[in-house]
Amino acid sequence: MTQPASARRILMATGVALVVALVVLVVAVLPAEYGIDPLGTGRVLGLTALAGTDDEVASTTTSAQSPGANSPQSGTLAQDVFTVELRPFEGVEYKYRLEQGASLVYSWTASAAVGFDFHGEPDDAPARYSESYGKGTSATAHGVFIATKPGIHGWFWENPGAGRVTITLTSSGFYSASTEYRDGEQRERAFGRR
Repeated sequence: MTQPASARRILMATGVALVVALVVLVVAVLPAEYGIDPLGTGRVLGLTALAGTDDEVASTTTSAQSPGANSPQSGTLAQDVFTVELRPFEGVEYKYRLEQGASLVYSWTASAAVGFDFHGEPDDAPARYSESYGKGTSATAHGVFIATKPGIHGWFWENPGAGRVTITLTSSGFYSASTEYRDGEQRERAFGRR
């Protein structure tokens, strides 16, 4: 049979429980909940970040952000849909005016495979100079483009077949204008105000 606990043992257990609770309060609860860290243990254990103090949140947010994951853009977001029909062996070029760092999200489809050259002409480049970002033959392409240099950037499409082909380009981005080059003519269109 067990003997009832003496008053002395109950007081001793209560005292130990109070000391343990006080240690947990100072070491963990105050730093994690209120950002109060008198011993510095909360910082060492990473608990002060849980308190959400402005300094801790700011440093955590800044260090956790990945480069390129968020790229703020200047100017107005523009949207465009360009549709063109090409006769056999005919070509067309369609480009956007983008400043350095500006982004363009695009998707184009064609009713049949076409030859394409996605390229850009940087400002201050020599005449007839261009940088190619991709060439090939396809009936579709989708992607995100970020201009490394200011200039005009876009596509040249050519119908290699004997039938007519319709191409539709849909885009959103931070471009200020588009230009269509076809049959020796140039058609420009402005988007928003910069």
